[in-house]
Order: sequence, then C-alpha cells, then structure tokens
Amino acid sequence: MAKYAQNDYEKALAYSNLGDCLYGQGNYLESVKILQKADSLIKKSDSTQNRITILYSLINSYRRAGLIVESEETWELVKELDKESSPFIKTANLLYTQAKIFDIDDNFCKAADSRKKYIQHIRKIPNTEYKNMFDFAMLVQLCYEQIRCGRIDEAKETLEKTEIALKRIKDKSPINLYEFYLLDKALINVKDNHLSEARKNFDLAYSHPNVDKIVIKQILQDRLEANIDTPADQLKFSKIVSDITNSQITVTRDLTVKETIKNTIKEKRENIKLSLIIFTCIIIVLIICSLFIYKIRNKKIKLRYQKIIQELKNPVVKSSIFPESQTNNSPKEKISISEETEKEILKNLEAFEKKRLYTTKGISAAQMSVMLKTNTKYLNYIIKKYRNSDFYNYINTQRINYIVKELHDHPHLLQYKISALADMCGYHSHSQFGSIFKSIKNISPSQYISFLTDEYKNRY
Repeated sequence: MAKYAQNDYEKALAYSNLGDCLYGQGNYLESVKILQKADSLIKKSDSTQNRITILYSLINSYRRAGLIVESEETWELVKELDKESSPFIKTANLLYTQAKIFDIDDNFCKAADSRKKYIQHIRKIPNTEYKNMFDFAMLVQLCYEQIRCGRIDEAKETLEKTEIALKRIKDKSPINLYEFYLLDKALINVKDNHLSEARKNFDLAYSHPNVDKIVIKQILQDRLEANIDTPADQLKFSKIVSDITNSQITVTRDLTVKETIKNTIKEKRENIKLSLIIFTCIIIVLIICSLFIYKIRNKKIKLRYQKIIQELKNPVVKSSIFPESQTNNSPKEKISISEETEKEILKNLEAFEKKRLYTTKGISAAQMSVMLKTNTKYLNYIIKKYRNSDFYNYINTQRINYIVKELHDHPHLLQYKISALADMCGYHSHSQFGSIFKSIKNISPSQYISFLTDEYKNRY
C-alpha cells in the first residue's frame, strides 16, 4: 500500500495498517517504528481524527513493547487532541482505551469495569450487522476480563449475552475474536469442573482458522494454568508456547541489531568528541530523571503503605443492628425484611467474618447465602446496607484486609511465597491475588511485604 500511495495522507494510512498487522503478530517494536512514521506523515495532512486513530494504536504498541512512559505521554496527547470531538465520542474513546491499557497491564478487574461502562455507553448506537459483530467482540473481551478478575458469576451472565449477540450475526464466516469466545467457554468449563468440555473448547479455540501466534500463546498459557491435561500434553503445549516466545525474542533481537548498525554508521560520520559530550549529557540527564522518578514513585508507594498501617491501627467500626440504629448505606431497592430477620442475618454475617469463611476458594453468593441461612436477595441487601459493597467487592476486600493484617501481625509470614499467601486468603493463582490486592490497596503485595520487612529490621 505504501508503495502505491500518492501522498502523505495515503502513506500514513498504509503505514497505520502495517503497524496494526505487526502488532497482531507480536512484533511490538517494529509496530512502534512503523506507527511513528504514520504519525509523522498524518501530521502533514492536518487530519486530526485520523491522527487520533493512529495514536491510539501507538499507545498500545508502546505499552506492549514495555515503553510505558511513551505510552502515557501519547495518551495525554490524544486526550488533548480529542477535545474537539463530541462528548459521546470522547467518552467512548476514553473508556475503550482505559480498558485496553488495563488489559495490557493484566489489571483485569479495572479492565472489566471500564469495558462494561464502554458497552453501556455505546448502546445508543442503532443496531446494524456491524454493531452486532462489534457487540460480540466487546462482550467476549469483557467475559475474559471478568474470568481473570475472579468474577465468575458475572462472566457467566456476560457469556449468555455474548451468545445472544452471536445469534444476531448473519454472516458467521469472519467473526472477530471467535477464538476468544471459545476460550471464555473453556475457562468457565474449568471453573465448573466440566473438564472434558473445557478440553474440547480449548481445542476448538486453538485450531480456529486464522488464529495468530500471539493468540495461540495466550490460549495455551491459560490451558496450562488450568492444569487439565496429561503430562505429555502439557509438555507439548509448553513447547509450543516456548517456540512462540523464542520467535518473539528473535524478532526483537534482529530489530535491535539493525538499529545498532544504523546508529554506528551515523556516529562514524559525526565528530567523535561532540558525540561523547552529547552522550555523556544524555546519560547524566537520564540518571537524574530516573532517580527523580524513582524517588517520587517510592514516596507515593510509601504513603500508600503508611495509609494501610494507619487503617490497621484505627480500624473502621462496622455497622451493627440496634433498634434505634440507622445507616446511610441502605440499598435503593426496597425489600420486605423484618427487623428480626435482619438482625439474625447480620449476626450470621459477623460470625462468617469472625470464622474467616470468606477465604473459602471459589465461594459464590449462593454458597454464602446458605452459610448465613438466608437467600441471595437478602444477602445482597445486608452486604450493601452494612458493608456498603456488592458481593464480589465485599469478598475481595475481606480477603485482602485479612492477609494485610496477618502479614502485619505475624512477621514469619513475610517469608512465604506470594502463591502461598494467595492460597491462604482464598485465591487460586498468585496473579489474580496480586491484581486484586493492588486494585484495593494501590500497592502490590511484594511492595507491602518489602516495607513491612524493612520496618521489622529497623525495629529489632
């Protein structure tokens, strides 16, 4: 396309398409390089909306390539350029990009929240064949994010909506992200312990036509994590993942070598003394900037840690029922429940918390209702009224607060692996535990443990 382009505008669009293709293949550094060319060309054509589209692609490529600072700077530039767009478009772009960034950062809970808001926002668009396919793609991604976040019941509801959207699509041949739909089904099968169905859906996702290597790698990584195959099959899948990873490393190394050769040739043409001076200045500036950024970042993290410790020393008193008590957290939905029943459920809830039953792995609202000798409707009402939360946030908050206090009160736990701590408070994987811990406390488990360890060393 670039070869036959007649002007800068056409060349920019050609480079943009090529950059997107390279991104899909996992060649993130090369994608960055091509999209940067596209951006430099589109600026000459004075087409703001097309430039915004290119920059959105560049944000994702930067982030996948590990260039977080460049990704954030480009994100700020896009928000500045997007001021002239309609409120509807701006909000849609904001929510979609936030979801994508959270996905790349493996922050699946926040990704699910942003994507759900995005889906609700774009419902105003009239139904068309394209709209049906787009809805399907968004719901597929939302379902995956909810699964990785641990919101299995929400994921099941989303999967039902996904299947409805799939039925509305008339032309079934070019359905985008169909392999991820199969992956969603497989992961939910695993959660429901339907392992034969899980293997079947994993196989269908893996063998779906036109699936690129990056998606294959993700499917197989999720399958290996599910641990549902024989050792021989696991070894086979591990080798495929390893081969794809090595291929990505080779591409990155080749690109780095090419860039190094170019820089070497350029340096030979320049004055050696001037080059050394410039190089030295750049190194000094980078070191100063890195130290400055590190200090600011470390200070922010330390403040978050201190906030956690302060909350441990001054815990918030939870609401209890008394005849005269009133709470400001009453749910908007009014339900018919007697004061006696409300007291009994709250009493059982406090016993549930005291026994730390929230650490039960895979606990659902239905299971908890049985434990509290009530139904899910009353359970959700009580949690909202007296804990100001929904079921999933309540369980996650209880678990994280529990492990935070345990680590603070029992120094020997600081030597445990993250996976062991995750298991203690009811999570199946350390990645899910780490993501939820950070989303609630704004600090990672390892950072919290590091600060606690230093504190105990200084104390003793």
